[in-house]
Amino acid sequence: MKALPIIALFSLILSDTQAQPNSTSHQGKYHKNLTYKGPITGDEITYTLYLPPEHTKTKAPYPLIVFLHGAGGGNSSSQVLMSYEAARKSGKIGDFVFVFPEKYGGTVWRDGAKGKRPETNILKELLPNLEKKYALTNNRNQRTIMGFSMGAAGSIYWGAKYLSLFSTTVSLDAGGGTSFTDPKARNYVPEYGTKTKTIQKSLNIRLVQGALNTRNFQQSLDMLKIDYEYEQLPREISNYTTGSSCLSRKDPTKKFLHNPTCMTEGSWGERTWSFIEKNKSNRSCCS
Repeated sequence: MKALPIIALFSLILSDTQAQPNSTSHQGKYHKNLTYKGPITGDEITYTLYLPPEHTKTKAPYPLIVFLHGAGGGNSSSQVLMSYEAARKSGKIGDFVFVFPEKYGGTVWRDGAKGKRPETNILKELLPNLEKKYALTNNRNQRTIMGFSMGAAGSIYWGAKYLSLFSTTVSLDAGGGTSFTDPKARNYVPEYGTKTKTIQKSLNIRLVQGALNTRNFQQSLDMLKIDYEYEQLPREISNYTTGSSCLSRKDPTKKFLHNPTCMTEGSWGERTWSFIEKNKSNRSCCS
């Protein structure tokens, strides 16, 4: 058998895997695996930071999106940012700074889980530092908490608990599938029972369902009469084009909806970015 040229062989290897976005291809400034020592806890906080094109302190303050990863702890920042930059280019969303906290797998984004302190690390230590360093806004009306899978459940939890910090919550295929009003559920959010009226008027919520079941989350919101926007990804495979991240790599005749690239691509991804942009509002909080 004739040996293939190295370039051709490399191409064959790539064709059998899903190509990963090149971090250098981003329009903005993309800084991966940054660390910061928390002044309260002394913990080393690892994160990825994205600054929009032409970021400058004189153009401040910048709106903020904090993106929470899933239970596996994988860094999906590059994929999410590719979707954001496409939406930004088409005018569906403006300039945002992104912060992607890393290495909190299995914590459900709560202090004390797995011996970690994501709430304190990110909200009380990292973000105040970044606000000063990169001219980020501290105006809740221009701050979004967003997440995938476990991070989607975490975004619901943080959004309700920290109303003074965020006005918008985007939940992408929330993991767990259990009500956040049930004290026995791991996704229990006490604030939904004690601050219902405040949440009703203070928090913009978007739920996007892919492969997981968000029905119990919807039922919780309906029961409490809290408004939210909901979208379910198409069930028919014919709705997905060849090469879509929503199709299985091994068998493109099957769907693979539970991944952050799929959850932010297509028209549903555009609607997510538009939702964030339109809700940079002046909703009252937090009485």
